[in-house]
Amino acid sequence: VSTVSYTIKRHLETGGNSDRKRSGRPKATTESEDKFLRVNSLRDRRLTGQQLQAQLNTGRSKQVSVSTVKRRLRAAGLTGRVAVRKPLLRWQNKKKRLAWAMKHRQWTTEDWMKVLWTVESKIEIFGSSCRVFVCRRVGEKMVPRCLTPTVKHGGGSVMVWGSFAGSRVSEFILQQDNDPKHTSRLCQNYLRRKEQDCRLQIMEWPAQSPDLNPIELVWDELERRVKAKQPTSATHLWELLQQCWEELSEQYLISIVERMPRVYSAVISAKGGIFD
Repeated sequence: VSTVSYTIKRHLETGGNSDRKRSGRPKATTESEDKFLRVNSLRDRRLTGQQLQAQLNTGRSKQVSVSTVKRRLRAAGLTGRVAVRKPLLRWQNKKKRLAWAMKHRQWTTEDWMKVLWTVESKIEIFGSSCRVFVCRRVGEKMVPRCLTPTVKHGGGSVMVWGSFAGSRVSEFILQQDNDPKHTSRLCQNYLRRKEQDCRLQIMEWPAQSPDLNPIELVWDELERRVKAKQPTSATHLWELLQQCWEELSEQYLISIVERMPRVYSAVISAKGGIFD
């Protein structure tokens, strides 16, 4: 009877039968302390949960756990992530990248198809900076199947140079980075003669800008395909590289060139800085 009367009374008071909001356990931190954690984390993105905990607990009678600190950061939209590795861009680099993007902002997809994209890369048998994730149980940390083997100097490597264009043209625009080999007097004089003979045009390229070059995506794709085939020696690695290069479809190469208008727009939006 008491339950029925209580239900009727609750309905009359609240207009419904849903549970009332409970106060629950009091928070271990105040709003000002939550703001302290959020602001300090934004000021120094490299601070760990333990470091923020130590700062917060200084002069505090009741200590706050690391888990609580991490929960407050997550509530503020701040989560721990691995920092992306990108070339260092000084203000001079950003200025040149922005100038490059502004110079080519009127280019159409057809213009980008005329560019011969080039770059060299070192492919190693074992050496890879990619993190490898495995599923393991407690106590299996050192089980061979749960390890990533490493070998000095990558266990053998191949230095390759490659190029591609989105279409076949009689006169192309040569893109190359600012490697000392490319900027040497011998190389520059040779290319200048070819340019005078109307055999090619030379694209001025900003330093520290591999992210602007679509062929970098080709090398990443090649490395993934080659690693999946598990090369056993430098000779085998070279054979697999050639095989995987031949397997790249023309449509794939065209697709990564077609993204160039989005690339220079992103560079302009980032004012010459790093873009996503």
